[in-house]
Amino acid sequence: MQEPTHSGERGGYPSLSDTLLCDAILSRAPASDLAHMLMHVGERRIEKGEALFKEGEPADTVFLVRDGAFSLSGEEVGEVCLWRRDPLASGGYLGQEAVLGARGYKVTAVALEPSSVIEIPTQDIRQLADAHPEIKNLFFASYARRESCVASEPPAPGSVSGATEDAAPFPVREMVGWCATLLVALGCWLGASRLGLEKNTVFYLAIIASAVVLWVFQLVPAFAPPLFVVIMVILLDIVPPDVAVSGFASGSFFMLLSVFGVGAVMVVSGLTFRLSLMVLSLVPSSSFWYSICLFSSGLFLTPVVPSQGARMAILSPFLVDLMGASDPQEKDVLGAHFVNSTLGGIGLMASVFLTGKPANLIVLGLFDYQTQFAFQWMNWLVAASFTGLLMLILFFGTSWVVFRDSRQFRIPRAIVSEQLKVLGPLSSMEWTAAISVGVLILGILFSSVHKVDIPWVALSILTVLILFGGVGKREIRSHIDWSTLLFVGAIIAWLPVMSLTGLDTLVAKHLDWLGEYMRTSLPMFIGLLCLIIVLVRLFLPEPITVILFVTALFPLADVSGVSPWIVGFIILTMAEAYLFSYQCGYFIQLKDILGLKGFDGLYDEGRIFLFNILMIMGRVLAIYASLPFWRYLDII
Repeated sequence: MQEPTHSGERGGYPSLSDTLLCDAILSRAPASDLAHMLMHVGERRIEKGEALFKEGEPADTVFLVRDGAFSLSGEEVGEVCLWRRDPLASGGYLGQEAVLGARGYKVTAVALEPSSVIEIPTQDIRQLADAHPEIKNLFFASYARRESCVASEPPAPGSVSGATEDAAPFPVREMVGWCATLLVALGCWLGASRLGLEKNTVFYLAIIASAVVLWVFQLVPAFAPPLFVVIMVILLDIVPPDVAVSGFASGSFFMLLSVFGVGAVMVVSGLTFRLSLMVLSLVPSSSFWYSICLFSSGLFLTPVVPSQGARMAILSPFLVDLMGASDPQEKDVLGAHFVNSTLGGIGLMASVFLTGKPANLIVLGLFDYQTQFAFQWMNWLVAASFTGLLMLILFFGTSWVVFRDSRQFRIPRAIVSEQLKVLGPLSSMEWTAAISVGVLILGILFSSVHKVDIPWVALSILTVLILFGGVGKREIRSHIDWSTLLFVGAIIAWLPVMSLTGLDTLVAKHLDWLGEYMRTSLPMFIGLLCLIIVLVRLFLPEPITVILFVTALFPLADVSGVSPWIVGFIILTMAEAYLFSYQCGYFIQLKDILGLKGFDGLYDEGRIFLFNILMIMGRVLAIYASLPFWRYLDII
C-alpha cells in the first residue's frame, strides 16, 4: 500500500489547496479552517484490486476521490455496489460515515481501476462539520447517495449503547465542601465575635472565609464566590451598594472588556493564524525555529488577548498542526519542547504586561489611586521590563538544557505556501483586526500626549468596532470571557470594603511579623513570600492565590512604606509559576485539546516538570536581580 504524500500539482491533478477550494462541500468552509486542515491532508494512489478500507476498520480517515471507481460490499449488502465519482455532484467522498459519528467503516471499498484519493483525518473534518451545519448536511446527503444500494436496518430501540448507565457516585467532595463552608463561616463569626470586633467586620470576615472555602473545594464556578460576597455585603448593609459594586465601574474592568473585544476580532478574522504561517515561511525549517515560532506567537498575543485560556484557544491549532506533522512517538522530547514553548509563550510574560492576564488588572484595581496613576500600561511595562528580560533569557537557556536532545524535524515550505495560498489576500476582517491592534498600541504608547486614560482609549476602540460591525453579537457572546469579567468586577471592591470595615488593620496586626521583614529586610521578605506562594499554589489556583496575598499584604505595604506595585508584581510573577499540570488552567486546557487529537502521552511531560522546577528558581533569581533596577527607578 502506498503511503500518503503531500504534494502540489503532480500527475495532472490540481494542487491540494486548489482541490479543497473547488470541492463542492469543503469550499463552503472558512479559508482559515481549510488552511489548518492542509497540514494533515495527504494524497494517495490506489491500484486496481487494492482495498481503500475494510468493513469494521476504525473510521479515522475520510476520502475525497479525485477519480476512479470502487466496489462497495459488506455483510449488510445483498449485492456488490459499483461506486464511481460523479464530477457534477457534491458526493465524491467515501468513508463519510466517519463524519456522521460512526466508529468503524460500514462497507469495504475496493478499487476497480487505478484511482486517486485525498485522505483527510476524521477528527479534522468532523470538527469542521460540527461547526458548520450546512457542511454536515451535505456530507449526510453524500452518504445517503452512496448508501442507495446498501440496505441497512435501523438499530433496535435501546441498542445504541451496549451498557447501562451506572448509578451516579455519591458526591463526597461536594458534601464535605459545603459542610466545611458552613463550619468555617460559623467558626470565623464566633471567633471574631469573641475578639470584640465590630459587627460589620465580623460579618465580612465570615463571608470572605466562606468564599475561600468555596474556591478551595471548587464547588461553584470561580466567579460565583466574589458575586456571593458582593450580594451579602449589600444585603447585610456592611457597606453602601456603590462601594460593593465599585469594581464594575473601575477602569480595570473596562480595560479588560475592551481588550477582550479587540482580541475577539483577531480570533474571528484568522489574523493570528496568518501571522504564524508568515513567520513559518520566513524562519529556517528546523524544530528549533518552530518552537521559537510557537513561543513568539504566544508572546505577541500576551498584551492584546488578556486571558491565558483565550490565547491557548488561538495557539492550540498551530501546535496541533506541528505535532501532527512531526509524527511524535510515546514520550517524545520534541513534542514536549513544542508543548513547553506554547505554554511559555502564553504564560511567561503574563505579569510583565498590564493586560497580560486578568489578575494584573485586579491588582491594579486594588492599588490606591496614586499607585494606579503611576503604573498604567507603559509604566508597568518599564518597571517590569528588566525582570521580564531576565526571565526570557533564563527560559531559552533552560529550554536548551532540558530539550537539547530533541530530534530534528522540518516542514516542507511547499505546505506552508499552500496554506497561505488557501488563505488568500488579507480579508476586510483581518485588516480591521490589524488596524485595531495598531491603534490600541499607539494609544498606549502616546498616552502622555493625548492625556486620555488607557482604559477609555481601549473602550473607544471597542465602541467603534461594535458600531461598524467589526464585533457583532456572536463575537460578544462567544469570544468575550464574561465569567472572568464578573470575577474581576466583583473582586476589585474587596480592599475598599476591607478598609471600611477595619479588616485591613486587623490583618496587618496579625501579620506584623511579616511586615517587620518588609520594613527591615526586603530581600528576606521576598524570599519568604516566594516560598509561601509556591507552597500555596500546590493547593490553590492562581487567581485565588493572588487575591488572598494582595488583600493580606497591601495593608502591610502601606504601613511599611513599600510600594504596593513591588509586592503585587512579585505575587503575580510567582503565582504564575507551577510544577504540575493541575496547577495551570491553560495547561489542563491544552492537555484536553491534545487528547482529543490523539496526542495524549506523545510528549515527555517529565521534561516539562523538570523545566518548571528550574524556571521557578529562575523567576526568584530574576526578581532578586531586579532590585537594583527598581532602586534606580525609585520604586523601592
